[in-house]
This record gives sequence, structure tokens and C-alpha cells, in this order.
Amino acid sequence: MKDGSKSDRIDARKLADLLRLNRLNPVYHGEHGVRTLKELGRSYLTIAQDLTRVMNRIKALYRSWAIPCSGTTVYAPRHRAEWLAKIVEPGVRRRAERLYQQLDLPQPVRQQARPDLLVESHRHPAVKLLRQIPAIGPIRAALLVALLQTPHRFRTQRQLWAYSGFALETHDSGEYRMGCEEKCDATGSG
Repeated sequence: MKDGSKSDRIDARKLADLLRLNRLNPVYHGEHGVRTLKELGRSYLTIAQDLTRVMNRIKALYRSWAIPCSGTTVYAPRHRAEWLAKIVEPGVRRRAERLYQQLDLPQPVRQQARPDLLVESHRHPAVKLLRQIPAIGPIRAALLVALLQTPHRFRTQRQLWAYSGFALETHDSGEYRMGCEEKCDATGSG
């Protein structure tokens, strides 16, 4: 299909020949039963990413003015006045206030999206199985089912592991030696 002349008539002929020879490979189109869970999962992830982005901006603002801000008290509404008082520059303080407003807006939306995702996830038996694995809580199990849908869409286990983020990653930086102008031996001394 990928090589040769292209037209609807030629492609139709090639498809008919492949079908006649029983050489068509199946293509995964998704399950309709997880569509709602998938959309709720995407919504929850987007909101969580937006909140994380704003939180990072708040800490970056304080750090750019050499104000140490470890922990989560910098985000707490009851400590905001004391954190804003540490910023001397009025323009920077206003910017921090705007960032706090951006932080406050999506938090109730996330609190609404979370139960929606959990209620929909209870309709899928795979979530109950995934919850038995240590370190997989209700949100992670729901997101795994929403994003993976079914393990049968992958040809091998390794593809499934890589897609889901469970694959082992190896990084090798031993191929290059820095600082040796000429040929070096194994110790790097020449």
C-alpha cells in the first residue's frame, strides 16, 4: 500500500487483493465502553497539569527574588499575606497576586472532576484489579484504564510497558570520553 502509484482505484485494488489473500492486518480502533472514562481522565490530567504549572510559576517567582520557599505553605491561602509581604517590589507583588488567583480558580474544578472520574472508573472491572497492585491508587488505576483501554491493542508486552511508563530505561554515556585529544586507554590517561 505504501509503495507504487497512488489513486483511489489502485488502493482499492490493492486492498481487495490483500483481503482475498487474507493478508490484511487488524487495526485497533478503540473500545466505545471506555470513551467517557477516557474523556474524564483527559480532563482531570489537563486540570492537574494547569495547577502544577501555576504552582511552579509561584515558586519560581519567589526564588527569582532569592526568597526560599520550600514546602507547600507558599500555596496555602492562610499564609499568603505573610508570603506576599516578603516581596518588596509592588509590581512583583501584583504578579504574585495574579498567580494566586490563577491557582484558586482551577482547584474547585479539579475537586469536581475527581469524583466524576472515580464514579465512572467503578464501572470498569479492570480498575478493581489494578487497585490490588501496591502504589496504584484509585486515580492512577482509573487513568491507566482510560489511557491504555485494553492490553490487547499492543503486539508485545514490551510495547504495553513502554506505553504505560513501566518499561526499564537504560541510559549510556560511556561511549564518549571528554578531554582526551588523542587516543586514550581504558583509564583515560593515554
